[in-house]
Amino acid sequence: MKETARHPYPAAYDAVVVGSGLAGGWAAKELTEAGLHVLVVEAGPFIDPIKLELSQEYSVQERAKLASRQPIQSKHPSYWLDNPKLFVDDLENPYSTDGHPFIWIRGRQVGGRSLTWLGICLRFSDFEFLGPEREGFGQNWPIRYGELAPFYDRVETFLQVQGSKDGIPQLPDGPFAAPPTLTHDELRFRRLIALKWPDRPLIQSRGLQLLTSHTQQSNNAWSQRSNLGNTIPAALRTGRLTLMPNTIVSHLRVDENNGTISALFCIDRLSKQGFEIPVKLCILCASTLESVRIMLNSKSSKHPGGVGNSSGLLGRFLFDHRALSFGGRIINPQTSVKPAQLGGAHGVLVPRFRNLPGDHRGYKGGFGMWGFMHRQFDWIPSRPSQWMLTSMLEVLPRPSNRIDIDQHAVDAWGIKIAKIYFQYGDNEEGMTRDARTCMLEMLEAAGVAPQYEAVTIPGQYVHELGGARMGNDPTSSVLNRFNQCWDATNLFVVDGSCFVSAGWQNPSLTIMALAARACQYIATKRSDYAING
Repeated sequence: MKETARHPYPAAYDAVVVGSGLAGGWAAKELTEAGLHVLVVEAGPFIDPIKLELSQEYSVQERAKLASRQPIQSKHPSYWLDNPKLFVDDLENPYSTDGHPFIWIRGRQVGGRSLTWLGICLRFSDFEFLGPEREGFGQNWPIRYGELAPFYDRVETFLQVQGSKDGIPQLPDGPFAAPPTLTHDELRFRRLIALKWPDRPLIQSRGLQLLTSHTQQSNNAWSQRSNLGNTIPAALRTGRLTLMPNTIVSHLRVDENNGTISALFCIDRLSKQGFEIPVKLCILCASTLESVRIMLNSKSSKHPGGVGNSSGLLGRFLFDHRALSFGGRIINPQTSVKPAQLGGAHGVLVPRFRNLPGDHRGYKGGFGMWGFMHRQFDWIPSRPSQWMLTSMLEVLPRPSNRIDIDQHAVDAWGIKIAKIYFQYGDNEEGMTRDARTCMLEMLEAAGVAPQYEAVTIPGQYVHELGGARMGNDPTSSVLNRFNQCWDATNLFVVDGSCFVSAGWQNPSLTIMALAARACQYIATKRSDYAING
């Protein structure tokens, strides 16, 4: 790493956002629209969609060659369906474990993993926010559904989330746009399940229409499901956003007098030149594991265990979702029409139906299901009609599942890497057995025979959460109820690391809603950070 230089535009920004994924996009949009001048730093490059090869342009042999530098990324199914350039080089970006497997899927580019996101949008309810204490597996969230509902509305309206209003307490409705139609096979499946299991409502999926990461529209723009097609352009339109790609944040510089964040220490991705960016206000949303790594690497006399670690809990209570899937080909579809497209709003959902009032199982938490029948990815038209049913299984927060810093290894830029300690426990195994039984009996009732069965290992479902959880007490949490770091008041952490528990739902919508809520709070407190307005 080369000698440190100072960034040429010191103190020019009211806020610096670290990361440009789903959370970073919302932070940029909300803060610039509130009148703040914002710098977004991103570790990876800006990818021109016009120059990005379509996924089908890669042969199996070319993908196999690329996978030699991406042995971790290639373990995720979407790697083989999307463009390999949207996943990191594992040799440059290593991490370690304690010997138990953990798959860390990463996308370092402007837009982050929003460019490979399926687009499913599901709300949490108070079954999730109040679930830990009710079911006896941890502390509750410091917020309730009613506090986050307006921000769910805001995100869903802006993104034009599609869905149907179903009146299910454990999956609240939103201001949805009209959903796409279900296929005949999905409608038949719904009728059969309703007859036999009325307590397992099978409803329309909720989310965004899926287009390829590099769409084939005439304007060659990124699709609406990525934040390069929604929040980032909205922030740029204000004239108050500056994007700074190829800027890797190593750690946060601390003011030794008051413990607040005074600067970001950064490394240019291409030249490996080090430099600092002064900050008034730092919004950290580099993704769950990366944000925690940055905080743990930010040690000082004021924060000897890393910024935000006065409770000793920074990095602890890491969790994700386990996924159990059955699938196969549709041999005799209900109609002769070609397979329908697949995306976040396309397909079916079975919201959580276990461990609700009146139903108690031998495990804690719950699971829901997502699936489809007679569909295919629209950018792989040669693939046959497919069906799949996946259970999304809640993983409990445990202090032993954590991220730490490996003191003996660095990445390609000389930054100490993350070390991940993670295992599933008896609770996840019991839930998986129950989910498997439920899924097989439902498929049997529909006359559908599975051709494959798969269960993910830790991290593989790309829903890693926790490590810097929210709370009402600085002795038992890292952040307060507005995502503000207890130990450094000008630091907000708004990605999945703030989660207290996993629920069963895809976390993306909740991450975006929490980011919007935190930024509204920041805008009302701008005088605290010497920001005009």
